[in-house]
Amino acid sequence: MIGFPNSMRSFDEDAGTIRFSGYDGVMEIRFLLEAPALERLAGLTRSPDTAYLDAFDRYRKQIETAAIRSYGKKRASLVRLSFADF
Repeated sequence: MIGFPNSMRSFDEDAGTIRFSGYDGVMEIRFLLEAPALERLAGLTRSPDTAYLDAFDRYRKQIETAAIRSYGKKRASLVRLSFADF
C-alpha cells in the first residue's frame, strides 16, 4: 500500500508540475502533477503568482487518492498525473 508520510512538495514553474513523493514500502515513488490539472481541480487561473502549493495543500486528499489509483495501474517509480487521473 502506498503512503504519503512526507508532506514536502515543490512547484517546478519551467516544467509546469508540482512534485511530491509517496512510498510503497521502502521504495520512493515520485509523482508529477501537471499544473493544468490542479488549475481545473482548484479553479485557478495561471499567472506568475498563482498559489499552486496552497491549492495543492487544499486538495491534497483528492490528489493523493488519484496518485494511489494511478500508481496501482502503472507501478512505476515516476508517475505523471493529469486531469484525466481525477
